[in-house]
Amino acid sequence: MSGTVRALVAVTLISLAAIILARRLPPPAANGQARRCELRAEPARALHLDRFADRAHLRAEAATAESWAIAYADVSPQRQQGSGPYAQVRAQCTASLFVRISQRHAVDVATVRAYAQQRDVVFDLAVLLLFTFAYVVIVYQLVGLVMRRVSADERFALASAVIIVSVMTLLVAVLAGDSWSIGAEVLRVGNGHLGDRTERLPWRQYRPAITATALGVFWLVAAIRVKRESVQGTERRALLGTDDELYSDR
Repeated sequence: MSGTVRALVAVTLISLAAIILARRLPPPAANGQARRCELRAEPARALHLDRFADRAHLRAEAATAESWAIAYADVSPQRQQGSGPYAQVRAQCTASLFVRISQRHAVDVATVRAYAQQRDVVFDLAVLLLFTFAYVVIVYQLVGLVMRRVSADERFALASAVIIVSVMTLLVAVLAGDSWSIGAEVLRVGNGHLGDRTERLPWRQYRPAITATALGVFWLVAAIRVKRESVQGTERRALLGTDDELYSDR
């Protein structure tokens, strides 16, 4: 890998990490006793949902309200009374916060609730791309390891080994990707209790498509690596053959 490519990859990774950090929501109070069913004060202003910035603002504020309601319910006395009272206090707090957002920004409560369900596409894309970068690097190294064990001339053995390794890697990648997406979401909302929000993550919603894509990426990277190694091997053999001819002439 040339220095230019390394620099480009480094800049891309840093940019993706910066996007993830920049899209974080205000976290609930770390001290449970300081948690209240309320949001931070903000000047009232009407939102125009035909504007991208206002839609993003409403989505972030609605998601923050949902996160803070969960955090509030987590430390409420009702939690000790069972799942029913806990769910009730959470729903009540969420509804109360949604009403405040509705009044603050002159939008329907139903609209606020709908926006709380929406994902931050920019954040999700950055999370998936970071994982993809790591996955491609690991796959490239794994294929190289396989090729050091199995000669490229043994095509059937090499193909079989690559298929076996791809399936094993895919199983690990699915689990690792799930943990990575959950960890990133915890970082985004600032609350380790995601609740049913976990099922909204792209990794959960589109798992079959992501799994199929990951398998295809493995085979594509494997094909590129095998082709590259084969070309380099041919060039080395040609060079050594030329040297042998020179020595035989002497």
